[in-house]
Amino acid sequence: MIRSLLHEGTMRQRLTGGVALAMMLAPVAAWAQEEALIARSSAKHIEVYAAGGAQWCRKDLRLKMVLSSESGDRGNPTAQVALLDRMRREFEQTCPTAERADASVSEEGRITGQYHAERSGGWVFAAATPPAATPPASLDAPTPPNPFVGPPPADAPAPQPAADAATSPQATPPATSPAPDQAQPAVASAQPAPVPRVGDQGYWGYMLFAGKNDPTFLANPEAQKCWAQGHMAPEWFRSRNDDFRLHEVLEKAGQDMQAHSGNVAPGVIYAELETEFGHYDFQENMFPVHINGNLLRLGRPCAADGIPLAVALHAQDMESITGFAMPPEEARNFERRRESFGWMNRRVWIVLEFDVDPKGVSGNEAEPTYSATVHGYSVYGDQRLETLLYQAGPEQIAAQHAQAQRIAAAKREKQLVARRDSEIRELGTAPVPVRLANWINDDRPVELFHSLDNIRASRFASMQGDGKPVPVSLLVQTNGSGHKDVATTWPGHLSLTMADDKADFGDAGWYLVSGMLTTPTQGDFPDAQLSVTRSYACKQPQCADATDPTEIENRKIANATQAATSTPAP
Repeated sequence: MIRSLLHEGTMRQRLTGGVALAMMLAPVAAWAQEEALIARSSAKHIEVYAAGGAQWCRKDLRLKMVLSSESGDRGNPTAQVALLDRMRREFEQTCPTAERADASVSEEGRITGQYHAERSGGWVFAAATPPAATPPASLDAPTPPNPFVGPPPADAPAPQPAADAATSPQATPPATSPAPDQAQPAVASAQPAPVPRVGDQGYWGYMLFAGKNDPTFLANPEAQKCWAQGHMAPEWFRSRNDDFRLHEVLEKAGQDMQAHSGNVAPGVIYAELETEFGHYDFQENMFPVHINGNLLRLGRPCAADGIPLAVALHAQDMESITGFAMPPEEARNFERRRESFGWMNRRVWIVLEFDVDPKGVSGNEAEPTYSATVHGYSVYGDQRLETLLYQAGPEQIAAQHAQAQRIAAAKREKQLVARRDSEIRELGTAPVPVRLANWINDDRPVELFHSLDNIRASRFASMQGDGKPVPVSLLVQTNGSGHKDVATTWPGHLSLTMADDKADFGDAGWYLVSGMLTTPTQGDFPDAQLSVTRSYACKQPQCADATDPTEIENRKIANATQAATSTPAP
């Protein structure tokens, strides 16, 4: 069921292509201040937006259909076109001035399709064909020269920047000074590697990653079939009904994958996502960008079996990307170029460089999840990745992460102070294991539903993940001192190692500890290993001194105050 939000009226039903559409009509819903949510379907898990906010109805419509991760129409252009076609009668009735519409389809934050329809053609959507003057770059087309890796060779003509193209101080300077509205892209001191061509990013990048770690993957006919569909489309379509030609195309696809794998370093996957920048932050001199979550899903862009339907990258530091820096005057010109008839185009494309652990994989074979860290990222002003706005490397990401932590700590401190008296009363009635857990985890808000972990359940959770580390908070009694492999008398079959090389356990006694627990999967009830990131040496047996509600609250406020006033890493 698609719920239309195009205009006011009563509910009605109609059949389109044999499908019943219940159209619930309501006022236009504004989204992101410049786009209007005009239709949604909870059954199909889609939303359709129109540029222009409340004034979205115009001669040339610009639409965006967003498919959530739960939509069954992801990767199915035919079904997506059918969904767009169902709205054509609404265009005629609610926007009589519209003559044509351009619609983009967004899946997992990436634009996967562009479609066009006109009133004269009965509002039937079809794949958009770009103008001849600006043909789309194929997957194998090289990415335009990166201004952060030096000037082009002497015998190569200098590239002409786009309308809002970013030039670099490191590139060969032009004969005349740049126009004042040409933004100079900011660069972190540690530059990331040059961004690879589009055909080596996203799921394609995963395939190259998989081939580097398992050479048999490149010989997998299903992997070759997928690669051929994306990188050798004409040859693929001509060979589908010819077994001998198909065999040759698949062999060529395997060789092509092998050649492309040389363009990407081992253990690296590049992935692109589309987002929007916020209003300029004059205090930080940057445009903020918000990335929600730490999981990026790369959907399979082809029809093939025997290879994952999708691959997820789990990177805790993704949310540390807070925006892209730009001096105020350049930011003013940047916004002017992006404004059109009162509508601000805030879309940007971020290419992330992930360091991926081949062994850090979980989930099932159909949709595995890999542990990853963000090594660098580049921000572009256009989908073809020609207008580079900003690049950041590890140092800049670390600085943004520290800044985000400082802001979060300041917010946490304010909330703790405001709720201090009520939380002390609540902690006073909480069970002792809950109070102990809040004592050792003093870097977090008060958590009345977070208790100390059960060692047996934690061991089982680790073993279920083939020894995968799991976070725990425990009350322990050590049987010795030192830095590494410190045995415990309670609970048994557990050894402790400080994550900080300079930290040690003192005399044998009671401790509150938190960290990552791993359990060997071989042997007869082997000792679990705990990498301790936080510890507290108790003054009383079973840490009775760590149960006072007032002291717990004071510890949390002191921790938040210190974190909020600390200087972020450069």
